[in-house]
Amino acid sequence: MGIFVKICGCASGRDVEAIAALKPDALGFILWPGSKRYVNPQQIAEWTASVPTDIARVGVFVDAAPDQIRQAVEVAGLDVVQLHGGEQRDDIHRLQPVRCWKVVHLNRSIPDDLADYEVEALLIDYHGESQPGGTGETVDWQAAHSFVAAADRKVVLAGGLNRDNVQQAIRQVHPWGVDVSSGVEHSPGIKDIEKVKDFIEQCRALA
Repeated sequence: MGIFVKICGCASGRDVEAIAALKPDALGFILWPGSKRYVNPQQIAEWTASVPTDIARVGVFVDAAPDQIRQAVEVAGLDVVQLHGGEQRDDIHRLQPVRCWKVVHLNRSIPDDLADYEVEALLIDYHGESQPGGTGETVDWQAAHSFVAAADRKVVLAGGLNRDNVQQAIRQVHPWGVDVSSGVEHSPGIKDIEKVKDFIEQCRALA
């Protein structure tokens, strides 16, 4: 199998339709009200009604209550929950059996008990001063490579990726998957479909 490709920060039905036609492995939606790319569960359900089921719907949350996350999963029809805040082991345990990914910010401290987190994948991203992701800042690829090499589960690389650097990032870091948002946009929440197309093609070319 080739690299797993997630296009995140989808914020309109038009973009969802156009991006789904390019066949990424996942579409990401930001359910954190603090984001410029925020959408609500009802919008996600409407926009993805005709999206093929082999394209995963990933909802991104930041320190949301478990009950709120469960409700969003049900309403939006999410396949995966991406936890992008300071969620700890016990918080994640309360979400079982919901499929979860957990962000790791290599420019901050990493939990000592990360191996005990009940998540199917870890996602590397850059933590900015005002937001925990989607900053467009590139992570330290050397540190990311070391993290991937030592990880006991799938790792998705995010942070500053775009169509021009994604192949280099994949070759250097060797992640299971890649995640892009700001690197394929005209402006926050408005995707540049040509950039999305090129990004996916660059990833598929390495398969």
